[in-house]
Amino acid sequence: MAVRQHVGPILVEPSFIEGASGRLFSVLHRPGEGAPALRGVVLCLQGFNEELNRCRSMVTLQAQAFAGQGLATLVLDLFGTGDSEGEHDDARWELWQADVKRALQHLQGKLQVPVVALWGIRLAAILAAQMKSELPDAQLLLWQPVLDGKMHLTQFLRVRMAAQLDRPDLPKETTQSMRAQLAQGESVEVGGYALHPQFTRALDGLKLANHPPAPGARVLLLEQASADKPELSLPNQGLLSAWQQAGVRIEGQAFVGPAFWQVHERALAPDLIEKSTAWLSGAAHEVGLA
Repeated sequence: MAVRQHVGPILVEPSFIEGASGRLFSVLHRPGEGAPALRGVVLCLQGFNEELNRCRSMVTLQAQAFAGQGLATLVLDLFGTGDSEGEHDDARWELWQADVKRALQHLQGKLQVPVVALWGIRLAAILAAQMKSELPDAQLLLWQPVLDGKMHLTQFLRVRMAAQLDRPDLPKETTQSMRAQLAQGESVEVGGYALHPQFTRALDGLKLANHPPAPGARVLLLEQASADKPELSLPNQGLLSAWQQAGVRIEGQAFVGPAFWQVHERALAPDLIEKSTAWLSGAAHEVGLA
């Protein structure tokens, strides 16, 4: 049973949802007394490994901002991550896809309002784009999206290499040696997170560009930039161009603030929250959820 807490006019409900392979922890932020009436809901899909924990504060603030506009937000821990059941070694991309479907069914049955947006953070931006087909009328919000799963995995494997720099007693590893271990069917642990070979094979095949929504879909991509050069990177500009040519109504905006998904201490980027809130409010109004 959910334990309800009030944060001002926002009602916070942590609970478990039955997923495809185990219970999934979730937190629903919804309008409470004194807030605008509930008019829609957002499903938040979070980042990979330690990025999930580092994004918690920003996710909570954004979910409360959405709820303050009458848009409830369900923040989901996928199977094997966060406080959901399963170990990280149990994570599988196809299970995560099934978890998203279960979460959408839960929301539609519980709240009786439309799911207006899928919100994907970092690696989960690709998952959100893939699952957009389940919600033809929903918007897609992407925070600092990972464009290439293979490159993202390689960068994560380098974390283990870096941790061994001050351990001359250990044999030196490379990303190639760790990938060889995975190819032999053995899991690899990086920073306390075990990666199963089946999961890493799925990551190696993921590219955000390969999953454009249907023509006419509305998408916002947000990427960190410096104050003196507030523009998107060339890879993200390329993604925007390709999806626009495919008929997707995608726009990109740069936000100024810290790389909160990377730093250990709590870091906030209010500019990102303001841009996300304003955009989704406009998108909801466009589809008649005034």
